[in-house]
Amino acid sequence: MDQNSIIKGCKQGQEKAFKALVDQYAPKLMAVCIRYLKDTDPAKDALQESLISIFKAIGTYAGTGSFEGWMKKITVRVCLREIRNIRYLYELTVVDQQEMMGYNDQFTFETEDILKLIDELPEIQRVVFNMYVVEGFNHAEISDLLNIQESSSRVYLTRARKLLQDSIEKSNKRENLILRNKT
Repeated sequence: MDQNSIIKGCKQGQEKAFKALVDQYAPKLMAVCIRYLKDTDPAKDALQESLISIFKAIGTYAGTGSFEGWMKKITVRVCLREIRNIRYLYELTVVDQQEMMGYNDQFTFETEDILKLIDELPEIQRVVFNMYVVEGFNHAEISDLLNIQESSSRVYLTRARKLLQDSIEKSNKRENLILRNKT
């Protein structure tokens, strides 16, 4: 079933269309949930809640903009509500390494290493970093979703990047020192 048929069918309340929506988009939405919530069980709950919210709100989707982006925004809102309700920290599972490696191209980090560094960021910086870098939200959207000023969103992102850059540089210096001591 193509995207337009799914949207039209869901608006008409067709179970077959909703099943097609779940089959086609649930894995991508689950990836969003995993990025925000620490464990898979809360992520699965958030995914289910997101799908229900999407189905309830599908009548408001006007067809302008990306349908997948619209669903991801709903999913992010559900995840943020879940974080506020139960105060879970989130852990990223996928990070655009190009964004991170722009700081220091001469060293290679594994995704796991980058995730550990991101996990060490203060919670608000991790959330803003994830929303901006991974999800592609702009600062106005972040400020609206987190109920903070746009300027605060920019500051949190800048601080997160600076802390990550410092951590990468510190880690690289440690590696170089170890390598020099081995030779």
